[in-house]
Amino acid sequence: MTPRHRIHRGLLTGLAVLAVSAFALTSCASAEQGGAADGADDGVVVGFSGYTLTNPYFAGLITGLENGAEAHGFTLLQTNSNGDNNTQASDIQNLVSQGADYIVVSPADASAIVPAVEQAAESGATVVAISDTIESDAVTFTVAMDHVRIGEQSAQGIVDFLTEKYGEPKGKVVEMQGIAGSAAGADRTRGFENVIGEYPGIEVVATADGGFDTDKTFQALSTILQAHPDVDAVMNANDSEAQGATKAIEAAGLFVPVGEDGHIFVTGNDAPAPAVADIRANRQDMTVASHPIRLAERVMDGIADLESGEDVSGFIEWPGMVFTPANIDSDDVAEYGIWADDLDS
Repeated sequence: MTPRHRIHRGLLTGLAVLAVSAFALTSCASAEQGGAADGADDGVVVGFSGYTLTNPYFAGLITGLENGAEAHGFTLLQTNSNGDNNTQASDIQNLVSQGADYIVVSPADASAIVPAVEQAAESGATVVAISDTIESDAVTFTVAMDHVRIGEQSAQGIVDFLTEKYGEPKGKVVEMQGIAGSAAGADRTRGFENVIGEYPGIEVVATADGGFDTDKTFQALSTILQAHPDVDAVMNANDSEAQGATKAIEAAGLFVPVGEDGHIFVTGNDAPAPAVADIRANRQDMTVASHPIRLAERVMDGIADLESGEDVSGFIEWPGMVFTPANIDSDDVAEYGIWADDLDS
């Protein structure tokens, strides 16, 4: 018996559809908190609990979920907690009450959301984590990148840059971390520390919470650069932070293009359109690219497999790829895919 048939929830007819995303497909019904899709009881209902729409990466996730819902004939309900843990917990409860057979969760705080996902599982819903891990047996499967590996790749890029600059791995580095409580942010920091800790000549002169946010990173790094104008590199937990870092470096009068003497190395992660543009323009050194559209489609494929009676469980790693000015227009990158181009097409 498939997970969808283990429990029958109430009829959903008569409720209005409330769209929360400008990206919704007309063939895939969506709903906000308190609303549901007409006829949702006739097929598989997937609820998405997200925590932001301001980061373009999540626009990619939503597009992928919508693509997958259309491909498999699922009804998709969507919520956005705007970074509030209590709101996200309520969103998950509301998705269950609206009849969601599957709850796909992108957590703002992976620890804080555990009671809500466990309650959802106890109610009969199948919980899936997307793009980040949630440490609970209530989660049936997870599709995400290896965030420790992302931190290690970013750190190795910095090590290589410093070694070329000084003839040995030494220099001054700033780390801008992800949102406090985010498993992805914590894992990227762990990966960064795994590599940088092997080189005593590399000094991490400052660490700050960039919040996966451009403005927050700009403000924090602007203050740091006043005390450390001789910094060699900035590690950023994602490309929104990388954008803020580059702007702070420019505002401090310290910007020099990639490849020129005096350049400050800037890393990122995700590869949204602004980062790709900056890499092409020699303004940013690297990003560990993801492809959230295809990642989210993989989640919906996994749900379809469960519906077919297949065993889908555990952690499913989504592969990343390092983009740099040297390879950004290569066949390898084209094959991996620049999701920002797919989002615009």
